[in-house]
Amino acid sequence: MDIRQLTYFVAIAECGSFSEASRRCFISQSAISQQIKLLEDELKTVLFLRTSHRVSLTESGELLLPLARKTLEDIERCKERMNEVNDMLTGTLSIGLTYSLESYLRKAIVRFMRLHPNVQLNVVYKTMPELMKLLHNNDLDLSFGITTDGECDWVEQKPVLQYRLCAVMRDTHPLSGRQPLSFSDLRLQRIILPEAGIRDQNAAEHFLTSKARELRNCVFINDVNAILNILKMSNCVSILPEHIAEGDDGLVAVPISELDEPFTSMAYVKKCSFRKKSIDAFLGMLS
Repeated sequence: MDIRQLTYFVAIAECGSFSEASRRCFISQSAISQQIKLLEDELKTVLFLRTSHRVSLTESGELLLPLARKTLEDIERCKERMNEVNDMLTGTLSIGLTYSLESYLRKAIVRFMRLHPNVQLNVVYKTMPELMKLLHNNDLDLSFGITTDGECDWVEQKPVLQYRLCAVMRDTHPLSGRQPLSFSDLRLQRIILPEAGIRDQNAAEHFLTSKARELRNCVFINDVNAILNILKMSNCVSILPEHIAEGDDGLVAVPISELDEPFTSMAYVKKCSFRKKSIDAFLGMLS
């Protein structure tokens, strides 16, 4: 058994196909089949059920898959530790962030890619509960989001940004020149709100949920970019973090008097785990 065989095994399990896995691993299908046959012979078991349309794991394959993934992760972490001992910023950095923080972290992501080309940067956008689960399962190295209810004793957290929620609209909207707005100003407007699943700010969650019943023609959408595109094409209004409208031609963010308290965005790192230098390098740019 060697690293290549485990890599090919995991690729086939995830792709559900020898041909797709061979393309992912940049080797021929015959070569990947031969390596899996050698692995099965060594383990004295069959790992895949092969049909004309799809490949699935046997009971032995299901048992091996998490062990193989863990072995490959440990090997990768070993390489990263050795490289970082030699002051080489390499390896991978997996970052997760909530949808509302994309515009704030966009420049940092681009700058990190330029300054550290030897680091493979993986970025995912999820809701706050999903991000915390990925971080807990070691699928993320670093996560960004809004302060959660209660404290998680398994994470370190660092404040990185304070912002307010504002009424976001196109710059030709009749309310665009009024500051600040009150909730009564918004009652007769057509309101588009992020779905509850992607609203990650707790205090605002309660406010928006309770007030949404009083709003006229309130629409919920689970994609922030879709909301911004609709705002540019209509006289609808949304309630979003103020930085989302920054640098976006045609949109303005107007303060709301009832939402004057700032929210704090946090960076989360799992405690008691190997801390990559690339984590501190990324956080350092935000400072």
